[in-house]
Amino acid sequence: MLNVVYIAVTIFILIVGYLYMNAVHKINKADIAAKDAGSDIDTCLWDLNHNVSVVYKALQEKGVELELPEDQSSLLGLGMTPTVQQLVAKNAEERMNIVRPEAEKAGLAEDEAVAKAFTKFDNARNELIAAGLKYNKLAGRFNSVISGFPASMIADHKHKSAKQIFIYQPPAQAASEEDGTVV
Repeated sequence: MLNVVYIAVTIFILIVGYLYMNAVHKINKADIAAKDAGSDIDTCLWDLNHNVSVVYKALQEKGVELELPEDQSSLLGLGMTPTVQQLVAKNAEERMNIVRPEAEKAGLAEDEAVAKAFTKFDNARNELIAAGLKYNKLAGRFNSVISGFPASMIADHKHKSAKQIFIYQPPAQAASEEDGTVV
């Protein structure tokens, strides 16, 4: 009779251990995937800011001095929240909205380096939209994983909480929604 109890306890411990390891694996896998997607957003944000600086430097070389909002790209780093990423994206857009018209007025739009920076900025903006969608999908998956049992208890124990969503809306879309037109 005692052997049956030992076997039952052993089987119970093995099942609980399997469930624990499986839940930890799912949580870690979903967390890593979301963090990787978040780093793709960071890469796009670095590209945006770099291309703004290329245009700004060309303006300075031409003798055009501008007052720009302070560059927020220094806030970027491993594990930055989507809120900080959104702030950096908005800052880069604001800075480009100032330097692009000035570069065009100064005749720099024909300059190869400036034209390339404009193109790269626009491409990085499109890549940012795609990276944001990917991140949001993976953040949603992570949030779903940690909301179930037993993963919710393990996530609490490991101090993992729901991930925020990244929201980025390019200025053309934002302006058209404000005035009611559709782009």
